[in-house]
Amino acid sequence: MTDPNTSPSRRAMLTAALVGGGAAAAALAGSPAAQAAGDQPGGGQPGSKKQFTLTVLGTTDLHNNVFNWDYFKNTAYADAAGNRIGIAQAATLINAMRAERGAANTLTIDAGDTIQGTPLAYYFAKIKPISATVKHPMALAMNAIGYDAVGLGNHEFNYGIPLLRTWEKQLDFPLLGANVHDAVSGRRAFTPYVLKRIKTDSGWLTVGLVGFVTPGCALWDRDNVQGKLDFNGIVEEARTVIPQVKAAGADVVIVTSHSGATPGSSYGDALPFPENASTQLAEEVPGIDAMSGTPTWRSRSASSPTRPQASRCS
Repeated sequence: MTDPNTSPSRRAMLTAALVGGGAAAAALAGSPAAQAAGDQPGGGQPGSKKQFTLTVLGTTDLHNNVFNWDYFKNTAYADAAGNRIGIAQAATLINAMRAERGAANTLTIDAGDTIQGTPLAYYFAKIKPISATVKHPMALAMNAIGYDAVGLGNHEFNYGIPLLRTWEKQLDFPLLGANVHDAVSGRRAFTPYVLKRIKTDSGWLTVGLVGFVTPGCALWDRDNVQGKLDFNGIVEEARTVIPQVKAAGADVVIVTSHSGATPGSSYGDALPFPENASTQLAEEVPGIDAMSGTPTWRSRSASSPTRPQASRCS
């Protein structure tokens, strides 16, 4: 945990602790939003100087790993570094942090790439597709854990939009994708953000959770999305949606961004928007208090599972 007497950084990128699913935590305290938050909905009187502590837990790139299991070897997953995988592993950390910080002022979000990546995912997409009566294992697991929101990842589109929509309906929480638009109407195709009301020891706090996905989906899943969905640039969309979230009453804005931190694109200039825009998003769009996202593709090295560390953000 960072020293509470030091000045908070303007942004904090919340990253990782598990192969195939990073867990992270941030305690927000002493920020301008925290100082203004009061007992009334939407915050208190400016200058009230009230402080709060909010813990945000994030996972990403779970890739349909429910358990710590290697389906190809038919045994528990193991590698030389001693890493473990799966949402069951993340759940242990999530529950521990909720017990320590208090479940009522702890939020849990995911940054995408959730329903693709294992034979289990293929089975529920192609062999026994999910439906009104067949539930997706990742929906069941994430509902059981009690996520507050999940962001779209590029691999969410691999099995087509109908399966994605079925999975979305099975979730007990919003699927966020602010920069994805209907190709015909131009309207946002997914929920752009959600407001969560949190009762802290200093009063009520309204937290806005916003989701973005890399525009590369337009190329990588062209056969599934062309003529149906358009993907705007993350920074371009954020300049519109972040003010909307603030205007809706958010005291604090937390972004889940399925986009790398190191600038650049694997697809060069094939699209007008970069693949990896999270750093640019944090630097150029005001009003964001914290971000939980995906490492740049080429540097996705996983560390051994560790206890999530807290960071101060403003």
